[in-house]
Amino acid sequence: MAARKKATKKKATRKKATRKPAKRKTARKKKSGRKKSAKRGSGTDLGKRIEKELSDLSKQIDKQLSPLRKEIDKAERKAGTGASRVIREARKRLNDIELGGQSDFKQFLRKRRRDLSKALTELSETVRPHRKK
Repeated sequence: MAARKKATKKKATRKKATRKPAKRKTARKKKSGRKKSAKRGSGTDLGKRIEKELSDLSKQIDKQLSPLRKEIDKAERKAGTGASRVIREARKRLNDIELGGQSDFKQFLRKRRRDLSKALTELSETVRPHRKK
C-alpha cells in the first residue's frame, strides 16, 4: 500500500475588492409634457371641505356652550362667597368664646384658638372667588 498524504487545511484568503471607479453625478432630466391637473373631488379638495365643516361645527359648539360656561363660573363664585361667609362666622364665634380655668389651660386654649383661626383664614383665602381683571 501506498502511503497517503495527510490533508492540510488551506488558509482562508480574502477576495480583493474590485471597485468600480466613481461616476460623476449628472443633472436629472426634466420631464417634458403636460402637468397633470387636479381631478375633481381629489384628496386636497376633500381635506379643505372637511376642515371648513369642522371649523363651522366647532364655532357652533362654542356658541352653544358659552352660556353654560358663564353659568358655571357664576355658580362657582356664589359657592365661594357662601363658603367665605360661613368661615368668617366660624372665626367670629371662635373669638367670642370666653376662656376660663387655670392659667396653663388658658394658655393652651389661646394657642389652639390662634391655630384654628389661622387655618380658617387660609381656608377662606382658598375658597374666596377670584375676580377676573
